[in-house]
Amino acid sequence: MALGTRREPDLPSIWQVFAVLSATMLGFGGSLLYSQHVASRLDEEAESIAEDASPAIEHLSVASAQILRLQLAAGYAVQRARQGAALDRTPIDEPMSRLRRELDQYLTLPFFPYERELYDEVDRSVRDLEDQVSALAAQLSRGDVDGAAATLRGRVSPAAARADAALDRLVRFNAEQQHRLGEDIPRLRARAARTANVLAAATAALGMVLMWLVVRAISRYARLITGQKRLIEAHARQLGAFSSRLEALIVSTVRIARAITATGSLRDTFQTIADEARLAVDAAYCGVGCGTDPERPFDPWVFSGMPASVAEALGRPPRPVGLLGAVVQEGHRIRVDRAAGHPAFHGLPAHHPPLGSFLGVPIVREGRNVANLFLARKEGQPAFDADDEHMAELLAAYVEVAIENAHLYNQSVEATRARDDLLATVSHDLRNPLNTIRMAVGLLRKTGEGKTAELAARIDRASERMIRLIADLLQASRIEAGALAAVQRPEDAASLVSAAVEMLGPLAAAKSIPLSAEAPPRSVAVLCERDLVMRVFSNLIGNAIKFSPEGAPIAVAAEERAGDVRFSVSDRGAGIPAEHLAHVFERYWQVEGGDRRGSGLGLYIAKGIVEAHRGRIWITSAVGEGTTVHFTLPLARAPADADPASTSRP
Repeated sequence: MALGTRREPDLPSIWQVFAVLSATMLGFGGSLLYSQHVASRLDEEAESIAEDASPAIEHLSVASAQILRLQLAAGYAVQRARQGAALDRTPIDEPMSRLRRELDQYLTLPFFPYERELYDEVDRSVRDLEDQVSALAAQLSRGDVDGAAATLRGRVSPAAARADAALDRLVRFNAEQQHRLGEDIPRLRARAARTANVLAAATAALGMVLMWLVVRAISRYARLITGQKRLIEAHARQLGAFSSRLEALIVSTVRIARAITATGSLRDTFQTIADEARLAVDAAYCGVGCGTDPERPFDPWVFSGMPASVAEALGRPPRPVGLLGAVVQEGHRIRVDRAAGHPAFHGLPAHHPPLGSFLGVPIVREGRNVANLFLARKEGQPAFDADDEHMAELLAAYVEVAIENAHLYNQSVEATRARDDLLATVSHDLRNPLNTIRMAVGLLRKTGEGKTAELAARIDRASERMIRLIADLLQASRIEAGALAAVQRPEDAASLVSAAVEMLGPLAAAKSIPLSAEAPPRSVAVLCERDLVMRVFSNLIGNAIKFSPEGAPIAVAAEERAGDVRFSVSDRGAGIPAEHLAHVFERYWQVEGGDRRGSGLGLYIAKGIVEAHRGRIWITSAVGEGTTVHFTLPLARAPADADPASTSRP
């Protein structure tokens, strides 16, 4: 009987092998193409933030600043026209031209969907503003100052407000797009990871089938799949790291923007830039400096990351020479793994820590070097890579605008200072003719009779009131500038109260108002400048007399407390509504429709004087019952037996 032979299993046909191999390759190719597509999408979204939204916000923010400059220039032109000066269009044309230039640069950037409608609104409002400013300039050219002032209030200011609001809406739209893109990146990355996992699983299954068919081929295929997976994960990690760093960069730009308005010092702004740049690229040291002359040190020059003792040992700031000078003179970024390996490196000064990797970025605004950003790591630390360089470039691009904003902010501070100087000069020049008028009126009152004497008395009262208004304006200006200083010496509290009552007594008697004084039972000395405190009493008692009906009493009191003396002026007038109490100490504030005989500076000046003495001032009032103004002055010496429980204040 013949033995049966073992049947070999059917070998897969070439088409089976081809089908499985094709399916496997298609799965692998689809995974690769999809990952590349997702990576491209992520790069596009990230680049859109840096190249579209951020520059758009930059141009629109600068354009918004030009609207404010244009308003200020128009108002200043009207003010100068009132003084008889000829129209100078340069301060008006310059911001108008800059505004259009920034909008033209903005138009070169790609538009997001629905962004064109917002820009059309901006364009219409800006054109309207330009027309209104041109109309105002034409009126000034014709000498129609009153018409120009009316145009400024009724047409230019509303047009500027509309243009600024339209720009703000467009800025917020770009910021929202920037935020949207920032949120889309993590979602897209997560979706890519899920899809990649599905594709990888399918490809692995096909690989197992292919392993049964072609053992050697599956081994190679598995290696390819593993490598591809590592590439996808590495790319995902890189994108995640870039997203985190981009978020940190946005936070840094916000802090730099806050530093501009938090301090008027360009050096403080540069210090914030240096600190944020060092953190953004994980550098050990960072320096920011202005200057291009190799013979002169950077000014200003700030550093971050270096101990103060080391900085002091280094002496004066560096000059733009050597490697630092190469960044300035060549006008482009320089990145090297070792600072000492660059041909322009000429060594370090004594006491300077050794440097490893170096990254320098010039900050250029409209072709002009405005500052320079220098970053370095310690020896042995990883060198700066392309991502670090890109982050530094993005930050430098924002810093260009930040420095310009800092200059604009400083200019506004200088404008305020110029206004105060002008006020002081005009006030000084007015006092001499007013004193001459009062002297002449005094002679008229002595020699004139009847109607002449009465008119002279009116002129004298008007001149005296103008002198008081001038003094109020100067005092308010000093308070606002923080320049009011009190030369304090011990003064008896009871003497201050009695002197105030005696000084304002005749004014109260003219309205038949009883003016009483209540002093502490024993002699108490406070630290103050007597003339300034008398000014406070004059303002407070004067207000009480002005707003009190005839015959209503006014009380001036002083009460010793732990560490200070509380003075008060109480009247029985109409009182102040609760909603107005928060505004009574504001400059120029007066109740709408109320008594307008004063300048609105009395309580503002009183508050400034009291706070210059390290005291406080507040008001208690009830409608129909009266008002009491309280203020405190420190004791010349605190009593030894002071009761700590009595230090609480209302």
